[in-house]
Amino acid sequence: MSDFIMKDLPYDERPYEKLYEKGAASLSDTELLAIVIKSGSSGKNAMDLSRLLLSDDELGKGLNGLSQAGIQQIMKHKGIGKVKAIQIKACLELANRLKPKHEKKLKLTNPEQIASLMMPKAQGLNKEKCWVLCFDVRMNLIKEVTISIGTLDSAIVHPRDIFTEVIKSCAHSFIVIHNHPSGDVNPSSNDITLTKRLKKAGLLLGMELRDHIIISEENYFSFLSKSML
Repeated sequence: MSDFIMKDLPYDERPYEKLYEKGAASLSDTELLAIVIKSGSSGKNAMDLSRLLLSDDELGKGLNGLSQAGIQQIMKHKGIGKVKAIQIKACLELANRLKPKHEKKLKLTNPEQIASLMMPKAQGLNKEKCWVLCFDVRMNLIKEVTISIGTLDSAIVHPRDIFTEVIKSCAHSFIVIHNHPSGDVNPSSNDITLTKRLKKAGLLLGMELRDHIIISEENYFSFLSKSML
C-alpha cells in the first residue's frame, strides 16, 4: 500500500491550501499540527497523527499537554520519529516564546473606574444581567464573569454561583455588578438583601465583597460610595 499523504485528501481538507488561501487563523489545532508533521513514517497521514497526538490522555490532551510532553513520549506514536518529535517541540516552544511575559494588569481601585468599564455593557440590554469581577490582593482584575441573565426587573442570582467563580479564580476580593434596564439605579430590597448575604459569606470565606454596583446606560449606584456595605 502506498503512503497516504495530504495531497490525497479532498481539496477542502488540505491544510496547506487552506492556510495559503484563508490564512493561518482559519486552521484548527489539528490542521496546523498536520502541516508540521507532514506525513508519518508508518504511512499514516498527518491529519490522523495530529488527531492521535492531540487526543492522547497520557500527553495531557491538546496543545498545552503536547507542549509539556517529552520527546520520547511523542515518539511512542507510530509514525512519529525523532526528527518529527523535535520539530513539533521546536514549533510549540516558538509559540510559547511569543506569549507576553509581563501582561499589563488592569487595576481598578474605585467605583467610578468600575462603572466606566461596565456601563457600556448595559447598552441596549432589556434584561437584568449580573457580572462578578475577581481581584487579586492589589486590586488587579483577574477576570470578569457573567453570572446570570434575568428578566426585565429581576436578576436571578444565587450567592453560590458568585462564590463558585470567585473561588475558581483564587481571588482575594470581588465586586458584583448588575444593570437596571429601567434606568433607575437605586437598589431594590432584593439588591440590599443580596449584598448583605454576599458580604457576610465573603467574610466567612476570606473573600471580601468590595462593592456592589448597579449600572444603567448613563448612571450607576455604588453600595460602597453610599456607605451601605
